[in-house]
Amino acid sequence: MSKKDKLISGALALAIGGFITKVIGALYRIPLTNILGAEGIGIYQMVFPLYCLLLTVSSTGVPNGIAKLIGEGKDAEKTLYSALKVFVPIGVIGSVIMAVFSNKIAILQGNSLAKLSYVLISPSVLAVSIISCFRGYYQGLLNMKPTAISQVLEQIIKLVFGLTLTSFSNDLAIKASLATLSVTISEIAVVGYFIFLKKKSNGFRFLKSSDSDVKSIVKNVLPITLTTIIMPLTRTVESFIILNVLNGYLTNATSLYGLYSGAVESLVGVPVSILYSIAVTSVPIISKEKELKYKKIKKPIFLTLICSVVFAIVFYLFSAFAVNLLYRGLSAYDKTLTISMAKLAALSVLTLPIMQTFSACLIACGHLYIPSITSLISSIIKIFLTFLLLKVKSINIFAVIITDILCYLVACFLNLVYIIFRLKRNL
Repeated sequence: MSKKDKLISGALALAIGGFITKVIGALYRIPLTNILGAEGIGIYQMVFPLYCLLLTVSSTGVPNGIAKLIGEGKDAEKTLYSALKVFVPIGVIGSVIMAVFSNKIAILQGNSLAKLSYVLISPSVLAVSIISCFRGYYQGLLNMKPTAISQVLEQIIKLVFGLTLTSFSNDLAIKASLATLSVTISEIAVVGYFIFLKKKSNGFRFLKSSDSDVKSIVKNVLPITLTTIIMPLTRTVESFIILNVLNGYLTNATSLYGLYSGAVESLVGVPVSILYSIAVTSVPIISKEKELKYKKIKKPIFLTLICSVVFAIVFYLFSAFAVNLLYRGLSAYDKTLTISMAKLAALSVLTLPIMQTFSACLIACGHLYIPSITSLISSIIKIFLTFLLLKVKSINIFAVIITDILCYLVACFLNLVYIIFRLKRNL
């Protein structure tokens, strides 16, 4: 199979898996939003900025880092076990931090009711650290099916347990925390899936990893992690800013945050996750090239650009239909507000996938720290503007969406400028 065919088939497998995952996620989010309401979904969503931040530290850079190393010819088995040796302890530390400081974090965010949710979701940080190592291992071998299947399995289990567990209590905070428990259950189940898959295929061959193997993992994963950690870190900072600023002049700040992070971001996540498959597949394929890396980046960038334009237009046109269909339990006011936010967020569907593909291509070409720098610059601008715009009553929660768009746009622009002026000799 040619490199082009592998790019398309790998991206297609991840795209299908991502699409099914998001459809199941939407099917789950619909009744969950109706069960918890705007206030409850706000409590539920409070834990995810910090959760995603800890996941990024322990895992998010791992799949691309491992895939890059295996794509460059490193021994796949050694790379897998070296990664587990590094990132399982980090996952343990992340889980402990989230559980121990749950009460203080919830209070600082502006709603102490989220404490139990932090405790129940904390084991997921360790579980995802393990999952990410396995996903990177299979992606490096250009086998995208295990990643796609694991994503679908994760969502199915979360849906079943989430809807079942939330029926056990009438207390809003407990309902939200039981929903987060379903996340932990789903992640542990996926760990079991990967262990089963590895035993079934070629078993576990515990190859002794040297210090150089570990250093190679850290060297490649660290810059990718720095790139991916910036957005979750920005979200975490924003989660503290949003509620504390909006609480100053609104009585429904948690509800607004719930509509944005629970409903709108879930809708945006569907097309973005599909397009992200192009970025993920590009890393090991471009990494395999010795002399033609820079010529290979044009194809995924162009493909992402065309697809994201189409997806953004469709998202804008059908956002009202999607909100009315999926979130029937919301009040008329909340629906109208959610539709307005979704229409504006259509621009994120255009800019975010392009930013992701730019970052993936630069990483695959060996420019590991450039995406980190461009993301950091754009995120600093975003946080500053978010704080200013949130204080404008007429803008309120829309400030976060506006700065999302600007953040992705600035990062895309900076990455493009670097590619044009730094790499033009190689293109």
